[in-house]
Amino acid sequence: MFAHHDIYQLIGRENSLFESDLVEHERELQELVANSRFLVLGAAGSIGQAVVREIFKRGPIKLHAVDLSENNLVELVRDIRSSQGYKVEDFKTFSLDIGSLEYDAFIGSDGQYDYVLNLSALKHVRSERDPYMVEQK
Repeated sequence: MFAHHDIYQLIGRENSLFESDLVEHERELQELVANSRFLVLGAAGSIGQAVVREIFKRGPIKLHAVDLSENNLVELVRDIRSSQGYKVEDFKTFSLDIGSLEYDAFIGSDGQYDYVLNLSALKHVRSERDPYMVEQK
């Protein structure tokens, strides 16, 4: 794994593009997240996991993570619990297809979210040679 300085050197930067904004607005961000309920779709992918970790560390009222990959959700929970503990009381994961009847039932049973982040993807790189993949929405 790369250290931060190695990654910045690799991409020709000295620091993160977002670091100064995060520092400047951390108090507002912390307050907003701590007083909100979140649903993250595609939570077990690389971007989804990073977003879930950032939300979790700011202690939201509720954080629900949905993804098809049950194994990756388990790994996400293990990582968060071992690195950040149990500070979010209503942190749950759900292995669901967001186009399914089960997902509709899940949303119908609760559905109380201030923010819904859809970070799901069909796959990282779509195959343009596969007509069935191209037709999927």
